[in-house]
Amino acid sequence: MHDTVATFEIGSLVWASMAFLVLAVALGGSRVNASDNLAIHILDVGQGDAMILHQPGSCAVLIDAGPLLHGHRITKKIENMNVSLLDLAIVTHPHIDHFGGLFDLLPRVGAAHFYDNGATNQVWDYFDDYRKLRTLQPYKTLARGDALTCGAMEIKVLHPDPSYDPNARLNDTSLVLMISYGNFQLLHMGDLAGNEVSKFLAVNDDLKANVLKIAHHGAADAASETLLRSVSPEYAIISTAPTNRIGSPDQTVLNRLDQLKIPYFRTDQSGDIVLTINQDGYHITTSAKQ
Repeated sequence: MHDTVATFEIGSLVWASMAFLVLAVALGGSRVNASDNLAIHILDVGQGDAMILHQPGSCAVLIDAGPLLHGHRITKKIENMNVSLLDLAIVTHPHIDHFGGLFDLLPRVGAAHFYDNGATNQVWDYFDDYRKLRTLQPYKTLARGDALTCGAMEIKVLHPDPSYDPNARLNDTSLVLMISYGNFQLLHMGDLAGNEVSKFLAVNDDLKANVLKIAHHGAADAASETLLRSVSPEYAIISTAPTNRIGSPDQTVLNRLDQLKIPYFRTDQSGDIVLTINQDGYHITTSAKQ
């Protein structure tokens, strides 16, 4: 049997590796215990978003659940972690590419607490089922100023404003979350993009993060230069599918990341992406799709 050499693009660089890529980054003055270990899994769910935060023995969090088609992948991943009950399930906004996977997951792996932004999707065929599903566990809406603690992790809600317009576009009211673990921070932008980002930046002046989860699958209206400079991430991650109706990731976004020398990972090229964080820093592991 011969080893498979995978070649894929990270930012403006092309990396070749023996099936797996591992990048390690040190964190100065990390405040997590030596025994603590947080794994952040960004799952390849096609055109959608799904992220699992897992601190073994302490906390398991799901942020978005991808589309209907890939719900079984999320369920299998969580079951393989020996997690039978999520501490938190968070849906950034009720588009089906962010909540569809729950229809497979929640009947098998429950959630102690369920959160979303409280917005209404007019596509009732799916949203009505979703709304019924979320009532099966304790449910609460989130808005800017809220914060959740789970294990050694803190999740701060930076968007939307508590008094947001209920008639606004669903992407404009997407939850934006800052995930902190020791000195490590990941900014999860949900699908917040376009003109609403300027309003977001006006009320959030401390956005520095090690890793940025790019909004809206890297669509043309995602990741403005002002936002990227405000976050100044060491890496960016784009969750997208090889072929999709919005043409993501848009080349303008990729060019902007290159110009600012921000290396990035794409689930459509790299498959599942795992960040492992401990007192020594963090490393990113990915295997190129075959």
